[in-house]
Amino acid sequence: MIARIVVAAVALFGLSACSSGLDGSAAVDPAIAPPAQVALPDLAKAVSAKLSGQGSAKFTVDSTTELLAAHTVTSVTGAFRRDDKGLWMTATMTTKSPDTTTLSFVLTPTAVYVRLPADQKLPPDKPWVRATDGGSDAFSQGFAPVFASLKQATLAPFAAPLDPASTAVTGSDIQPAGVVPARHYSLRTDLAAMAKTLPDGPLKDTTLLEAKLGGMVEELWVGAGNVPLRSEARLDVPATTGTLTVSRSYSDWGQPVDVPVPPDSQLSPPPAGG
Repeated sequence: MIARIVVAAVALFGLSACSSGLDGSAAVDPAIAPPAQVALPDLAKAVSAKLSGQGSAKFTVDSTTELLAAHTVTSVTGAFRRDDKGLWMTATMTTKSPDTTTLSFVLTPTAVYVRLPADQKLPPDKPWVRATDGGSDAFSQGFAPVFASLKQATLAPFAAPLDPASTAVTGSDIQPAGVVPARHYSLRTDLAAMAKTLPDGPLKDTTLLEAKLGGMVEELWVGAGNVPLRSEARLDVPATTGTLTVSRSYSDWGQPVDVPVPPDSQLSPPPAGG
């Protein structure tokens, strides 16, 4: 069960980290005109600048995997903030494959707290298990890919910069993101080329795997000031006529976000076997 959850989470964040969207304060007024089209390097620089500073937001990431007989739907909802200490996040991940499994996370700059599914039979008053970033215990090592993927997917707008060496703009038009006027970009990414730019680790491994499956197309909506609003990514797998799709949206950007860390009194030892 735990292994399946880890695989689902890494697959979700591996693909979704390739593009992301945020509701930014510069684009919440529908009367503000969308930006003009810009070259890919300028777009990448503007989007990254909007997301690299301190801030907070609520988010939703939805992923659907259809490969052979497998059909998995994963949804992550939550909120995060970044401050001088690092990344703080609270999130709930629901996976249907075909049974439904729900997993809750609290991420701090040094640890991730995991509320395991009911089948793990933890005491009701101690429903959380703590995994330490870089920890040597089996549970921490087992959740290390999830820890890394959560941080990557939230801290960086893209798995790698929108580099012309791996990504090309295939279209651009005016298309609203909800009710907000926006510039809409269609993109195509060479995942094999992107993987070469990534450091060794779970994200690179996932990107290399996806590169073997097929080609990825993305859509990105940006508002005034090139504030990212929304994104969608689709990986087609011709060999199985399957698809991997991820859509992402953020809201309440800049609003206060509370990330309650479970107290030690609510922690259980990791399940046997990690």
